Amino acid sequence: MTRSSLIQRGLAVLLLCTLVASVRAQPQRETFTNLKVLPKDVSPGELRAVMGGFTRALGVRCGYCHVGEEGKPIRHEDFALDDKPAKRTARAMMRMVQELNDAYLAKLETRADPPVRVECATCHRGAPQPRMLQDVLKQAYDHGGLDSTIARYQGLRDRYYGRAVYDFGEASLAILAGQIGEAGHPADAVRLQAFNVEQNPKSVFAKRQHATAAISLAFAQGGSDSGAAAYHALQGQYGPQVVSDALLGDVGHELLREHQMEPALAALKLNVADHPASARAHEGLGEAYEQHGDLELAAQSYQRALEIEPGNDDARHRLDALKARAGGKGN
Repeated sequence: MTRSSLIQRGLAVLLLCTLVASVRAQPQRETFTNLKVLPKDVSPGELRAVMGGFTRALGVRCGYCHVGEEGKPIRHEDFALDDKPAKRTARAMMRMVQELNDAYLAKLETRADPPVRVECATCHRGAPQPRMLQDVLKQAYDHGGLDSTIARYQGLRDRYYGRAVYDFGEASLAILAGQIGEAGHPADAVRLQAFNVEQNPKSVFAKRQHATAAISLAFAQGGSDSGAAAYHALQGQYGPQVVSDALLGDVGHELLREHQMEPALAALKLNVADHPASARAHEGLGEAYEQHGDLELAAQSYQRALEIEPGNDDARHRLDALKARAGGKGN
């Protein structure tokens, strides 16, 4: 073989090796199977972006939906498995979001610019289940009582405070306390309202809610002396601007709505005694007397309210109605 032939053969071998090395060096395109909602031709980058959005929106890792062992990487071939119910739920949620955006929001007569779109984070806000804080805490209360509820609240607050997951403002605990009270646990409701004040010490709303619940319970369960003691103690604690004649009037009317006539009368009589110059205190007591059937005392209370506030049309109408009733009976 001539020297020239050897050189040519060497060059050919070198070229072939270079081509083989080049082909081997090129990364193979990832392929995905079992895609049922996402496009079949989704790129690896697009798919990872979507999955990353899911993990941030729900505050979870890939193993929440995909088969895998905690703390270990998930094998590529396991991503296609449908063994976990959470993955099937995720598909249903993806279809729901698509329908909301494409079939409902898109048909609105007017939309913001840029248009608002529903995303997973719109509801989840970083939690696997999109529940309000009071709903999560109600589950804790139903399973373990008030101590469990407070422990659950503190744990969630330590973990999520400052993030969008839950609303740790005063409203959430106030709503929960109302639910607990309506379910027949007024003492627990009062304790939770007091805890709400501890967590939100600058909230006038939380203080009013606590004072209203505590005073109502004291009148309902302990009578007039207990109610008066609770009222004066909380007025000293929160101030007369918070524990006012309006608040005590609300206590009395709430007791009336619950058909607790004697506690209601006791609260409203205390209101008049502590706020003798308050027209609404006298008018509120008049309403209680009227419901109790003491029409003469009701008329006296409405009359006193008008003397203090001549422009009180509500008290005037109530007094006129009582006079009409009395006149009708006389005929």
